[in-house]
Amino acid sequence: MERALSSLSLGRGGPRDLAAIRDGLGQAGHLQALLLGRAEDAPPAGLAEAAEALGPQEALVDRLSRALTPELPALARDGGFVAPGYAPQLDELKQLRDESRRLIAGLQAKYVEATGIASLKVKHNNVLGYFVEVSNANAGKMPEDGAFRHRQTLASAVRYTTVELGELEQKILQAADRALALELEIFNRLVEEVLACAGAVAAAAQALAELDVAAGLAQLAVEARWTRPQVEDSEAFRIEAGRHPVVEAALAAEAGARFVANDCDLSPTRRLWLVTGPNMIGSFVPAARAVIGTVDRLFSRVGAADDLARGRSTFMVEMVEAAAILNQATPRSL
Repeated sequence: MERALSSLSLGRGGPRDLAAIRDGLGQAGHLQALLLGRAEDAPPAGLAEAAEALGPQEALVDRLSRALTPELPALARDGGFVAPGYAPQLDELKQLRDESRRLIAGLQAKYVEATGIASLKVKHNNVLGYFVEVSNANAGKMPEDGAFRHRQTLASAVRYTTVELGELEQKILQAADRALALELEIFNRLVEEVLACAGAVAAAAQALAELDVAAGLAQLAVEARWTRPQVEDSEAFRIEAGRHPVVEAALAAEAGARFVANDCDLSPTRRLWLVTGPNMIGSFVPAARAVIGTVDRLFSRVGAADDLARGRSTFMVEMVEAAAILNQATPRSL
């Protein structure tokens, strides 16, 4: 919602950004009612402040809900985003644009009935536009009241026009452009309404983000059995049945193995722990026989990578590391 508001304020937004504002504010209103509607179980102070910032924008949400279609284009200039019934004038223009054939057919039927000429046709070409055409044999049957004005005579037909047909033609030709222009005008008005409430929308977006984080952490704490630490002004550091979340999740993913929890107590009298590996406590080794002498140092060089930023190739890095080992090793080194 915050990104949508930013796009609209910079003049780069589209209908989908308006829908994001609508959906976000709608959910914010529902969430506020849920949080503040239960006085016996009020949220903590921080969350209560966030809930207050959700402030319902019912008028704006209602306007956007009525104005926008379910399927929206990415760009306003693509048109087709204003819902039917929101703007009657736009509906009329769209009807002219999308149903021109039906309207022309209806007008043709009207003229057939008025003249009694069953073969009368309303046609179109790029020179004359829309016109009424009858055969030469039926030309004498055309009314002489001036409603049908002569346009052209051909070898086999006579063509006429009417005021009504001319007006319909202009409406059809202009309908698409006018419809898009009107949609863009509606879009700009909706954007102005949103930006007039920009402060409240931004506050609601921030509050939703805070509540989203809080809800996510709360869900994690319940599902993963995490506990709230007791933070105090003492020198104590005690963890009971501590677990490593990443290792625990990895073990659970592998045949449901269970992580063994461990305690840790670094109280003032137990400041130092020495954690050793299993082979440092005299344990057995996986071998048929082992004779191990004491050494003063252990050296190892693992892997190879270049350091191009410092002008070192992979081979040079290997040689530098090998030289460091040789320079520091003693007869008792391994």
